[in-house]
Amino acid sequence: MTTDLSAQDAPFTRHVLDTAGRLFAAHGPEAVSLDAVAARAGVDPADMRRAFPSKLALVHRLVLDRVRALVEHGPAAEASAPPVEQMRQLIRRHIEFNCRYRTELELCRVLLPTLRTMSPVRYRELSRLLRAYQDRIHRILERGRTDGVFSPGGGSREPVTAATVLSTLESSLNWYEPDARMTPEQLGDVYEDLVLHHLLGVARD
Repeated sequence: MTTDLSAQDAPFTRHVLDTAGRLFAAHGPEAVSLDAVAARAGVDPADMRRAFPSKLALVHRLVLDRVRALVEHGPAAEASAPPVEQMRQLIRRHIEFNCRYRTELELCRVLLPTLRTMSPVRYRELSRLLRAYQDRIHRILERGRTDGVFSPGGGSREPVTAATVLSTLESSLNWYEPDARMTPEQLGDVYEDLVLHHLLGVARD
């Protein structure tokens, strides 16, 4: 999202970020320069460098934009739904994002330790978003346990944590290829089954 930008700057920044995301996905982030992004986006390199003085600034903004979209989408509409439905919607949306923004989410993994050392302010900004998302998952889990619909799978006595759910969803980045025969919808089926039925012990219909 680009809500913190002025109305005049937002379209320029969104266009640059979308262009950078496509180039990074096609060629790998290491192989793409700021000038290459400016050329593909059709913008003045000087304007590009005013908006993004370094490649780190561009990558951070791209990752922040994608993570914010994932975190801020949907919670208001989900709040009144039963916990199983809330979790189902979250799983589906997360897997859809993993497929659509795979490169950016992989970059997030790499970027966090770099930011922690080189740019603590940017690190805290991104970390707050990720923590808010994990907190949302925790609230869904707590409500599901209170309602008696979530229970540990596999005979475990330990409750499933938000971190476990999140790492399970992110595991799709380790093996799923966009050109695989499995569609994103089918991948969502796999992870819905894995999280709801195997991890959380929700009974199948």
